[in-house]
Amino acid sequence: MKTIIKIIVIAISLIAFQSCTDHFEELNTNPHAYTDLDPGIQLAKVQLDLSGNRGPIWEYDLGIAMSTMQYFSGSWWCQHGGQYNIVNKSHWAALWEDRFSGGLKNIQNLLERTEGVAGQENMNSVARIMRVYLFSELTDMYGDIPYSQAIKGFSEGILLPTYDKQEDIYTDFFIELEKANVQLTGASGTIKGDLLLDGDVNKWRKFANSLRMRLGFRLTKVNPTEAKTQVEAAISGGVMTSNDDISMMIHEDIDYQQGDIENRGNGRSQTFQASANSEGFRLTNTFVDHLKLTGDPRLFIYGGTYLEDGTDLTQYLQLGITHGAMWWNEWSAYGDLFDPNTGNLVANVPMISKHMQPSKYIADQAAPNFVMTYAEVELLLAEAAVRGWGATGAQAHYEAGLQAGLTHVSMYPGAPDISQADKDAFIAANALPADMEGKIRVINEQMWVNLYMNGLESYSNFRRSGYPALTPFQGVEWYTSGTGGVIPRRFFYPEFESQVNPVNYQEAVDRQGADDLLTRVWWDKE
Repeated sequence: MKTIIKIIVIAISLIAFQSCTDHFEELNTNPHAYTDLDPGIQLAKVQLDLSGNRGPIWEYDLGIAMSTMQYFSGSWWCQHGGQYNIVNKSHWAALWEDRFSGGLKNIQNLLERTEGVAGQENMNSVARIMRVYLFSELTDMYGDIPYSQAIKGFSEGILLPTYDKQEDIYTDFFIELEKANVQLTGASGTIKGDLLLDGDVNKWRKFANSLRMRLGFRLTKVNPTEAKTQVEAAISGGVMTSNDDISMMIHEDIDYQQGDIENRGNGRSQTFQASANSEGFRLTNTFVDHLKLTGDPRLFIYGGTYLEDGTDLTQYLQLGITHGAMWWNEWSAYGDLFDPNTGNLVANVPMISKHMQPSKYIADQAAPNFVMTYAEVELLLAEAAVRGWGATGAQAHYEAGLQAGLTHVSMYPGAPDISQADKDAFIAANALPADMEGKIRVINEQMWVNLYMNGLESYSNFRRSGYPALTPFQGVEWYTSGTGGVIPRRFFYPEFESQVNPVNYQEAVDRQGADDLLTRVWWDKE
């Protein structure tokens, strides 16, 4: 696979106005300030920040997206996604601020400086692919967003960008991915600073096509004809073919408090380590019970049961917490735990420790961040085969997806390998149903399991596919549902957008619908 890469990265903060989140009064007047900046440094910085920034990841992913998808509860911040309550408005804006003010500014500058430059074609193509990836996360969460005029304050002086329709944004995504794919060649220059795919041109082409397939499937409900066209084009172009093609960031065991000039630990893992025990996240019974029901051996890699002193009780105790609950809401202490085989007392388990936490493997700061996996690609190919969209052999692709997912989880530091016998038994016990809808349901339930630790993509795939069929949080005696028991369909826009760019913001709201959690984005057609 990949070797661990350590890179010293300067903190790049281009004074380029993004969607509207920066202050206008300090415009950089030197047009040559970043013309000599090494594109490889910019690319590395963008890739590192996808998963190395603890703050925003804790807010938009763990507290909102992953809680909405019922992976986690237990933490105070899971009220956002677990109970659909707007506890802290800044958390809902965290993704917007992080992408527009950070990654997209660097990528846009990198794209502009390599456009049409001989020997920089591959760098330009990678910048295009990364730009689509970053913007896709934003539009999938918020809907209509600044796109064609975004990040143009530095280069073109556009300070109040219009909001593009999501439909138009998606049309451009496919154009950009096609252009990048055609332009990527072995003779078009080195891809410098690439921490996701080690500068491998062929892997970048596969990633571009795999991303195109992912985004093509987004259109399943709103425009199935175009969805089919894009999925077939992606498959024809060549998608990932093994776990060697996985796009991932390999992190190092460096705490986020040590500054941002190194390859810090995975931001999700940093959060788990910083918020253990009383403030910690717990796996929900929705997720734990599904893994138990299907006999999924990943349960013991995804989650663990630990006493406060670190004693590992996972083999004896695998309990999820009620979706939407805090750990202190489930009052009964667990009490004495006995070994079912010997009858011997193992431990006295206090209330705080009885529910499964993110495992010690997941919580390791050196845990990789999987941007896109081969397992996801095979599951999408399985659905494409079911629908007759450029692939055949749904069962074979489905089994390949399960096999890949059961294998790549062992890349977490210290995680055990799942034996081939256990993989085979799990796959045999979870075959696809005979009917078409049953096939789509099971494929996407397995996609949900595979996308653990990638809350944004899981949330998007849930909205487009309808699976898993989650039971919404209706409210319990200690908390109420912020949406009346309806799972949110989007993030609401940051409050400052209505203040600094009011005309364009209001135009988007009038076109799209109320700026709340229940308005659906364009592709999420009812």
